[in-house]
Amino acid sequence: MDFRHFKKKLFLSLIVGMMVFAGLSMYSDFNHLIGVFVHFNYRYLPVILLLAPMNYVLRYIKWTYYLNLIDARVPSKDRFLIFISGLCMTVTPGKIGELLKSYLLKERAGIPISSTAPLVMGERFTDGISMLLLAGIGALSYDYGRKVLGIVLLAMVAFIVFVQSPPLVHSVLNLLKRIKGIAPFGAAIENFYEKIYMLLRWRPLLFAMVIGVVSWFFEGLVIYFTVKAMGMDFPLLASIFTVSFSSIIGALSMMPGGLFAAEGSILGLLMMMKLPREMAVAATMITRFSTLWLGVLIGILGLLAVQGTLWKAEEIR
Repeated sequence: MDFRHFKKKLFLSLIVGMMVFAGLSMYSDFNHLIGVFVHFNYRYLPVILLLAPMNYVLRYIKWTYYLNLIDARVPSKDRFLIFISGLCMTVTPGKIGELLKSYLLKERAGIPISSTAPLVMGERFTDGISMLLLAGIGALSYDYGRKVLGIVLLAMVAFIVFVQSPPLVHSVLNLLKRIKGIAPFGAAIENFYEKIYMLLRWRPLLFAMVIGVVSWFFEGLVIYFTVKAMGMDFPLLASIFTVSFSSIIGALSMMPGGLFAAEGSILGLLMMMKLPREMAVAATMITRFSTLWLGVLIGILGLLAVQGTLWKAEEIR
């Protein structure tokens, strides 16, 4: 398998990420920013860096649940490595690169992409609902972003209602099948809908939402402990709201990893909540490293491990 295409995208995203961090440094007083990091209480750092992996553990449980739901038999080692590999694709626009997991499942277990692509879509969709719920709680207290959250909520509810209306969906699919270029993919499209319908039934949906709220709650704690390590107190609800809302904005921007949009949202919200500029910049940097780039690093290691197992499989053949 050739990973050069993915590696190129990762490299470009890394360059953009470095530019974002450089821009944040330039925005603040560099000497004061250094002072923030010098006086940072690094005893909090292990906790801060463990919060995102705790999110990944719970999301892996949801991933396993989804695979079992569609009766996809995948060895536990492959299942874990493939899930981890997808983390490095979070720096692709809209996280669409996480479809790499579907490709790897096809390579390792022979499962059609049309059967597992809905799982990736279901993951992202239910994660979005969970973040929306967390951000919504904060919006009630901070009166910020209510219109954006309301529009996103309506769009998500409309999508669920549409998916849960098979007669309506099949009528649309039948129209699509009449289009010359789409007709050959009719069976794959039907399979895709069948799986997404299974994932968005109320029981799986509620399970995924509960898992998602708990898992993304952990990432919401990052700012809380980061500001505490800087010697200040910051409301827990404000921390959860800031991380959740900025993640939604980053996803809506369709930028790789939500770059620029997520950082701008975090920084703007922290300063709006009266956090000093240098502390807000430092907290933004630490938050994005913990919630994005740490996952990308873990994902790269997983991708290299999967690549190694594929090479061995090809040698055996």
